[in-house]
Amino acid sequence: MYPYRFKITLIIFIVFFIGIVVRLFQLQIIESNKYKGISQNRRIATYPLEATRGTIFDRNGKILAVDQHTFDITVQYKNLLYCYVRDNNAVSRIDGMKAHKNATKTCGECHENQDVWVEKLSQLLGIPQNKLLSHTKQVVEKMERLKQNVEQKLGRATRIKEEADYYPIASDVAWEKVIQIEINQNSYPGIRVTPRPKRIYPQEGLASHILGYMNKLNEKEWKAYSDKWNNFILNSNSTGTDITPLLYDGYGENDYIGRNGVELQYEDELHGERGKRFEEITCKNTQVEKVILERPPVSGNDLYLTIDTQIQAYAEKSLGTNRGTIIVMDPWTGEILAMANYPRFNPNDVNEDFSKLIKNPSKPFLNRAIQGALPPGSIFKLITATAALSTNRINTQTTYECHGYTNYKNIIFRCWSAYGHGLVAIQDAIPYSCNVFFLETAKILGGDPLYTWAKNFGVGEKTGIDLPYEKSGNMPKMMNTATVMNVAIGQGALLTTPLQLARIYAAVANGGTLVQPHLLLKLTNGQGEVVRLFKPEKKQKLPIQPAALDILRMALQEVVIRGTAKNTGLDVYKVAGKTGTAETGRQKDNHAWFVGYAPYDSPQYCFVILVEHTPGHGAEIAVPIAKELMSYLFPELNEAS
Repeated sequence: MYPYRFKITLIIFIVFFIGIVVRLFQLQIIESNKYKGISQNRRIATYPLEATRGTIFDRNGKILAVDQHTFDITVQYKNLLYCYVRDNNAVSRIDGMKAHKNATKTCGECHENQDVWVEKLSQLLGIPQNKLLSHTKQVVEKMERLKQNVEQKLGRATRIKEEADYYPIASDVAWEKVIQIEINQNSYPGIRVTPRPKRIYPQEGLASHILGYMNKLNEKEWKAYSDKWNNFILNSNSTGTDITPLLYDGYGENDYIGRNGVELQYEDELHGERGKRFEEITCKNTQVEKVILERPPVSGNDLYLTIDTQIQAYAEKSLGTNRGTIIVMDPWTGEILAMANYPRFNPNDVNEDFSKLIKNPSKPFLNRAIQGALPPGSIFKLITATAALSTNRINTQTTYECHGYTNYKNIIFRCWSAYGHGLVAIQDAIPYSCNVFFLETAKILGGDPLYTWAKNFGVGEKTGIDLPYEKSGNMPKMMNTATVMNVAIGQGALLTTPLQLARIYAAVANGGTLVQPHLLLKLTNGQGEVVRLFKPEKKQKLPIQPAALDILRMALQEVVIRGTAKNTGLDVYKVAGKTGTAETGRQKDNHAWFVGYAPYDSPQYCFVILVEHTPGHGAEIAVPIAKELMSYLFPELNEAS
């Protein structure tokens, strides 16, 4: 019984096998020319589908940067090539064709209707034909070099996929024009309307140094970003993640990327993933037969910043046309509420104005809040006082007589007041900003404690803010007493950024915690789900005694009540702070500072105001700006002011 079944199974298997062999013989031998013809006449073309970049919002959901769809007109390569040859430009492979050599007619006569699209498109868009075709030479020369290289490697004439591609000739075409092209396709052969996202900054130049700007990838960068994307795909696949690399692309050759600010810092999160369309085309006329597969792009994540647009706008208004910066920060969390700079730029116009902006001596691209490393002047005296109090070199009973100057080994160090301040203790030295008190303190303090405490406060180190190109400043080693004295009053080789100073004064306001300044509030995906929240990397408790903190806080309050910022109206807003004037070495050229927090009994805001290269002093220049800023932050107190 069983041998009989086995024979039947074997016969079925043999018949099935013979059927497969016969069918293969038929396809590969008998009908080979048929399918060879199909394969030679048809190709699969792939086209990228651009992803929408993530939107950037402020903390209240106001849009700061968004992608808007715009339309480009792209032309198939064969049409550009024809127009190029028609204008009596030589193309070696065409000039060498036998049919081309023997033709008695001109190129235009042989292909008399193939340039109709140029004339019609020129009329429709109101753009001269020569301008429409201005990039034709560049495209043709690049393509012909590529084709020649491929044919040399293969040793035969061949058609490369780039010949079926479309190349842009007009950008940002109005919707009304696009509709006319779409409904009259026969009048525009070889023309394709290509939607493209365009980055728009609705608030114009507001917070431009925070946002940054977009710029096109160069060839070297495109390769680097492509390699980075390919490595990401490989790593993802190795962990079993379904990335489907055949259906997604990282970056295209003409993509725009973030060049500065959060656009650069969060490029990977904002960029998104380009989709793909697979089309079957006929090689003869490169017409699309059908769409085989289309994978839609994946939009980038949306970025919510800690910035308050209203506070940012008022900070920029308060700064006016003074070259400098204003920072407003939450002293408890490190959230940046405003970071104003002047001069500024409009990120919408950067690509058109780049050469002019980059040559501007005022350096409009410089984010002075994090890149302006300058001597802090008297602002640094807070650290000198902290170091001296914490090491018991001085206390509230320590006094020095200020006659307007002091000396060390025949070197004269002057106080800003030529007449002096008389007998001064620490609770007077900070409000009056007495140089002599801190110079004398430096003599007994020494360089090592001052250096250690400056480092504790993060002087000479990056704050870790989520912005690119932050400067670290410089905290010099002090090899002799004279150098210690100079640094103790914020001069010499000492350099700090405004953001470092904001962090220092925030630590005094919040009870001794050095917070990490940041701009990221959260990242959300297309469904509005939170994919990332800010997590501080640098947050440390400083070893300051509560008694020392109380002395410093009281002295900073007195600056506004009876010190260098008295009678300015700041006392109404309960501001505690310190004025500073850093000399640049040039006559009547200073950096004017005012740094502090408010209200002093329950701090809500820490702020830094810097005006660079001004003949005035901190109290004269920076304090009035602080007054204007406070009037917005605390509108309920304006009547009392």
